[in-house]
Amino acid sequence: MKWYILYTRHHHERAVHERIVDKGFQAYLPLTMGWRKSNRSLQRVAIPLFPRHVFVRCYLEIYAHLELISIPGVMRILEDSQGRLRVVLEDEIRLLGKLCDSDISLERTGYQPQGQLMEVVRGHLRGIAGVIRDESKTSLLVPIHALQTSVAVEIDWAQLLPYAEGEELRRSLVPPDSAVER
Repeated sequence: MKWYILYTRHHHERAVHERIVDKGFQAYLPLTMGWRKSNRSLQRVAIPLFPRHVFVRCYLEIYAHLELISIPGVMRILEDSQGRLRVVLEDEIRLLGKLCDSDISLERTGYQPQGQLMEVVRGHLRGIAGVIRDESKTSLLVPIHALQTSVAVEIDWAQLLPYAEGEELRRSLVPPDSAVER
């Protein structure tokens, strides 16, 4: 089974997630904490980290494909520029789970796989690697290749060390060829 990305209607991520699960598929909706204004006050609420995107894990034969795209709120299954379905690696799903479960403020940002390679060595995010674009800031950018985006995590410099095994990390930060179904 592989992970795919469903593109949904605006603000339909939760409903699509529930409908997918109700149909027996495994689904994942990464959430982060954000602020929403309601009744003249600010409330902290869980919001989708990737608006309009829901991950689904399945064997994607024609019947499953038709069932998924017929779910109300689903617009399509994401493809690359050559028309091949985008496949999300299991490691990226686990990475997103670790980031979202950390209760640290996350922000989606531009795709940035280059910069100073760093690894988190202390705290909830221990073991996560990413890049620091600007050394004056402590935003660790963790690339998510399947969506061609990065997740920015504000982190203390005391929790970071330059990555010693640069070549191994470089391979994990470079988009894999296997991220697309052939």
